[in-house]
Amino acid sequence: MADQLRLGFIGAGEIAVRTAEAVAKAEHARLVAVVDANPDLARDLAERQGAEAEESVDDLVARKDVDAVYCAVPHFLHSTMAQKAARAGKHVLLEKPTGTGPEEAERSLQAARQCGVSFSVPFIYRYTPAWQRARDLVADGALGRLQMLHITYTASKPASYWQGGYTGRARSDWRTRLLQAGGGVLIMNCIHEIDAMRWVTGLEAERVYAEYGTFGTPAEVEDAISAVVRYEGGAIGTIAAGSRHPGGAGPIGNGGQRIVGVGGQIVLDRGHLWGYSEEGADGLPAGQWTDLALPEADPRTLCVEDYAQAILAGDPPPVPEDAALHAMRIIGAAYRSRDTGKAVRIEEVGRKVVMGVRPLN
Repeated sequence: MADQLRLGFIGAGEIAVRTAEAVAKAEHARLVAVVDANPDLARDLAERQGAEAEESVDDLVARKDVDAVYCAVPHFLHSTMAQKAARAGKHVLLEKPTGTGPEEAERSLQAARQCGVSFSVPFIYRYTPAWQRARDLVADGALGRLQMLHITYTASKPASYWQGGYTGRARSDWRTRLLQAGGGVLIMNCIHEIDAMRWVTGLEAERVYAEYGTFGTPAEVEDAISAVVRYEGGAIGTIAAGSRHPGGAGPIGNGGQRIVGVGGQIVLDRGHLWGYSEEGADGLPAGQWTDLALPEADPRTLCVEDYAQAILAGDPPPVPEDAALHAMRIIGAAYRSRDTGKAVRIEEVGRKVVMGVRPLN
C-alpha cells in the first residue's frame, strides 16, 4: 500500500484552501496539483502547499501522479467536474452539494460507478465529537424510540458573501443565481445537518412539506425556509433555516440540533452536546440535563485522513457513495413541495425532478 494518497484539486477558492490545509495536516494525503478557472488562485494555492498549478482540468485529470480528485467549484459545475474525473479513472471526492439538484447528484454517482472508481463527499460533521457522541447515545438506546428530529440553522450572511463568499477570494455572483446554485440556505448550508441527522439516527425520510422565500438577500435563491419531514417509523422532523437573520445566531447559538426520543433527548450546539435520559445512560445521570465533555478535534483533517486511508487500502470511502444523494433527495423534495404546495414523497424525487422556480419576494 502506498504511503500517501495523491490528490488533485479542481477549484482553488476558499473551501479548497481549508481542505488543502487539512490535507497538509493529514499523514496519508498529499496535494500534488491544482487547477482553477482563475490561474492566479491555482498558483497561489499550489505555492502554499508545495504543489503544481495546471492550466486545464484535462491536464490535471490526465496526470499519472494523481490518484483522486477533490472538486470544489460552483455548484453547477460539480457534477460535470466529477464525471470528468471519474472518466479519467480518478477517485472522486466532491464537495457538497453534488449538483444543483438530485438528478445531477445521481449522475455524479453513476459516473463513478460506471468507471469503477470510488465516490464520496467530505461531510465533516460526521467527524465532530458532538455528532459522534450523539450517534453513540442513539445507538445505545439512551433516548428510546425516536419521535422528533429538529434541524436549525441561523446566520446573517453579509451582502459581500453573495459576490465572493466569506473571504472574497473568488469573485463571482453564482451564489445568487438559482440555476447555478440550485437554491439557497437549504442546499448551501443545511445539507450538512441533513446528512448528519440521518447518520446519527439511521432514519430515512419519507416525505417533506416546505415553504420558503427570499426576504433580505439580493439573490434568486431562498434565504429562509421551514420544512416538516416525516420519517420511516413515524418520527417527525423540522428544518428551520435562514441566512439573513439580523444578529445571526445570537446568544443561544443556532438554537441547537435536537433529537427527541420517548425516553430522553439530546441537543447539539456550538460544539457542545447536552443530554437528558429519564432512566439514565452512559454518561447521563437519570433525570437531569448533562453537558457532556467532548475532546478537541479538527473534523476536516480527520475526514481527509480517514478518506485517504480507506482509498489507499482499497476500501470503500468512510462516507458512503450514496450519502449525498440521500440528502439531495430531501432537499429536492423540499423545493418541489414549495412549488407544488403539497407534501412530496422522497420516492418521487429522482433524475427527472427539476428544481423549483425563483422564490417569491
